[in-house]
Order: sequence, then C-alpha cells, then structure tokens
Amino acid sequence: IAAVLQGHVVPTVPYISDAATYSPESCVFGQFINIGCVLLGITIYVRYRQIQELSYRHSDVRQALGRCSDVAFWIGIGSCLGISIVGNFQETNVRIAHYVGAFLSFGLGTVYFWIQSYISYYIQPYMGSMQKANLRMALSVVCTIFFMIVAVTGVISHILFRGTDPRKWYPSDGGWEYHVASSISEWIVATAFCFYVLTFTDEFRTMQFDHPPLILLEIDSSRTYEPVISDAPVAVISRRSPVAKRQETVVRPGSMTATTTATSIIVRHERSSGRRAPNPSGAGKLGSLTLPLMLVALME
Repeated sequence: IAAVLQGHVVPTVPYISDAATYSPESCVFGQFINIGCVLLGITIYVRYRQIQELSYRHSDVRQALGRCSDVAFWIGIGSCLGISIVGNFQETNVRIAHYVGAFLSFGLGTVYFWIQSYISYYIQPYMGSMQKANLRMALSVVCTIFFMIVAVTGVISHILFRGTDPRKWYPSDGGWEYHVASSISEWIVATAFCFYVLTFTDEFRTMQFDHPPLILLEIDSSRTYEPVISDAPVAVISRRSPVAKRQETVVRPGSMTATTTATSIIVRHERSSGRRAPNPSGAGKLGSLTLPLMLVALME
C-alpha cells in the first residue's frame, strides 16, 4: 500500500521485492524481514531439537532420521539467510545478491519442506497425525510448482520487456502476462511458506524448553585470597586513598575464613592542623597495629 501511495509501483500485482525497493517502504520491509528471519531460525532450531529428543527415546527414529534431521536444519538456516539477503539487498542496488537471496530463500525453503514432510510421515506413530503430514506434503507440492512458475515466467517476462522501469510494468511494455503470472506465483509461494510454518504449532505445544544453564567463571586471579591463620580477629585496612574499600578478614580458631568488603573512611593526616580524622570503623589508631597487621598493610 505504501509503495502504491508513493507511486513507486503500479497498482496491479507487483513482486514482493518490487513493492519494497524504495524508501520508506524498503526500510520497514527490511526491518520486518530481519525480525521474521530470527523467528524462523528459532522455529527451525526448535523443530530440530524436537526430532533429536524423539530420536533419544526411539532407536528406530534415531537410525532413520538422525542424519536427515541434521541436513534439514542447515538447509533451513540457509533459507533464513536467503530471506535476509532479499530484504537487505534491494534489486535496484545489488541485483545479483538479491537474486541469489531469492534462490536461497525459495529454493532451500522448498527443499526443507520436502524433508520435513518425509520426517512427519515417519514420526507419525509417535507425534503428529497423518492429516498434518498430508497437509505438509500438499504445501510442499504447491511450493515446488509455483516456485518453478516464478523462475520460468520471470525470465520470459524480462526477455519480452520493452519498458523503462520494471517496477512500473504496464501492459504495453511487453511480457506483461508473464510478469503477472510470475508475481502471483511468488505471492502464493510466500503464503504457502507461512502456512507451512504454522503447521508446527500443535506439535510445539507438546514440548517444553528450559532456560539454558549459566555458569560464572572467575577470570580475575587477583580476587582470589589465601586464608590467614590467626588466633584473634584481624582487621586489615588499606591506606591507598582517603576513601577506599576495606578488606576485612576475620579468622577465628577452628573456623573458616570469612572475607567481607565495606566502604569506610581511612585514617589520614591533616597537614594543616596536625590532627587525625576520626576513624568510625573502630579499628584503633595506627600506632596500635601489631607486627602482622603492618606487614599485611605494607604488602598491599
């Protein structure tokens, strides 16, 4: 609609990419295509994991579909990559890349549908239904037929085209009938793609995904402290700055070392008055430090 209102295409049946060649519709189209590619990739991965989990429980599924499911996964990811290329490389800017993306999206997508149809028939005793498998097979046939029509009639229409702008294709420009047949077939293939993905809805409802585990690794070796052996509680105060982090290591006989960190005001000299600032931590004056405490402070 935006392309027609902007006058970028004629109000007939343009190609999907022709309706999203110029801005602002190309920007909106590219953004939604990228989001759709991510969601489609997640769907393909979930389907792959679903078949993998089923193969763990049934040895016959693992022997028959183990390799097949792996191939289907990578073909589906290739189709997602092609869809992203189509949305981000406009035909008027990078024609070759746009055509390669279209072939990857529709071609590999159709192959992926055929493989999933075969898988659906095989796992039907354990998951899904025969009606769902037949529907996927029918959609695969539709995608194959109309993808071939898109390719053949698209080439013929461009050979017969005599106009100046393919985005504004009029009946008087030549090859208009083939152009309409090709563009309608492209819309049918795209619609079949959407319906095929929706057929996984019922099967996905029978599974549950857990959040992946997260493990924190300690990469700063300086934060690892050795235990201090002492018969009485010892407070170690850093003298690096007037306001700093205080590392308190409290050790009691027969107990584990407990280390805490707190922000405190460090004892400092007031050069102007010769007085010391108060020490609210209650750690005592600097002169009362024992020899082990002074050694630890000097090491810091």
